Amino acid sequence: MLFAGRARCMALLVLAATACGGESPAPAPERIVLVVVDTLRADFVSPYSPKARTPHIQSLADRGQVFERAYGSYHQTTMSMAALFTGRVPSLETGPMDQSLEWTGKTWCGMRRFATPPLDEACVPKELPALAGSLREAGYWTVGVVTNTLLFQPLGFERGFDEWIEVGWLNASRTEPGYQANLPAARSAKNANSMVAKILDQRPTDHFFLYVHFMEAHDYAATGSPYSAGVRRSDRAVGELLAILKQRGLLDGATVFLVSDHGERLSESHFTKGGPLHYGNPSFEEVLHVPLVVSPGLPGRDTEALLRSDDIHRLILETAGIEPEDPGDLEDGELFVSEQWFQTYRKGRFKSYRRRGEERVSLVDLEADPRETQDVADRYPEVAKAHEQRMRELSEHLRTERSVPSSLSEEDARRLEALGYLKPTRPSPIAP
Repeated sequence: MLFAGRARCMALLVLAATACGGESPAPAPERIVLVVVDTLRADFVSPYSPKARTPHIQSLADRGQVFERAYGSYHQTTMSMAALFTGRVPSLETGPMDQSLEWTGKTWCGMRRFATPPLDEACVPKELPALAGSLREAGYWTVGVVTNTLLFQPLGFERGFDEWIEVGWLNASRTEPGYQANLPAARSAKNANSMVAKILDQRPTDHFFLYVHFMEAHDYAATGSPYSAGVRRSDRAVGELLAILKQRGLLDGATVFLVSDHGERLSESHFTKGGPLHYGNPSFEEVLHVPLVVSPGLPGRDTEALLRSDDIHRLILETAGIEPEDPGDLEDGELFVSEQWFQTYRKGRFKSYRRRGEERVSLVDLEADPRETQDVADRYPEVAKAHEQRMRELSEHLRTERSVPSSLSEEDARRLEALGYLKPTRPSPIAP
């Protein structure tokens, strides 16, 4: 069977049968808090690395669970957050393996295959269910406090939120020269947490879903500091947020999910050259492996299972007592990153890379070579062939037939400039 919907349904039936045998499902928490620390690598967080010093995240881990194999569904914010918010796998596929969609504000959520033009031009199409909308229908008051320009209206991430607060938005000044110079300060965790405190003091109910997105780790270079310093600032931001909740008596009875959208490439060397920072192409482990800490822990969860951003969508819904839809995009434990110039695929210990336009598939054995320094496709030709065939299947299954503009709009370029991905001259944001 190509996809895993039937297997997941059987698993749900087994769980239901167990519950009928006398075990009651855990009650839905009064509050659900989703904390996304932008650009946070798992190996820079103390629950994953003994050398790391992130005491506030560690305190969450001490009271909860650490999921060892959490992965961003993509190496870039809009793709992975679209996956987390919709439960679908992002894709730039068009059907042919060697042809990807152009990278613009209409495609960089990876959800273009669901759009219904010309009415729906949002990056996250209205046809897709939204995490916040599902939680709102279940009775939660839904609040988002977001600091990443690429998530701001009208791209569609705001759907389902009763309150959507954009911190550091460029508003009227965004057309002026030098408008982005102080953006890291404008969208600081201090300002974000101040907005959280303000909105919680005006809350109509204690039964809520709160999503907060911090940019301190992402902005390390813009603030002239090493990446580790940005991680420490992110940890302090998490501590301040938890303190705000605790001071208002809102931490008890809350389930906190802490995760990242993607990681960051620093000084690593691999068997082939890739993009810098979190540009992927191809997506090495340091740009995909992210922390996932849930506090308090969730009964019966396998913390060793591979979970993608779209899996975390379903995990949050299940925690709220909502049975999620299984879209059948990928099988359990699979990872497929549909990049502009590469396709990246993982199943089990093996991970493969295929540059579009080239027949050969490169293969790494993550169990024997976690740093991805050796191409072992010649040693395991049957694995490489199976991965190549699976990528062909996924190219067809995740394709879009929608035509889209092939150039960045002025608004696209402003958003990218604000995050440091484009210079004012606006060259291509990612090079192969």
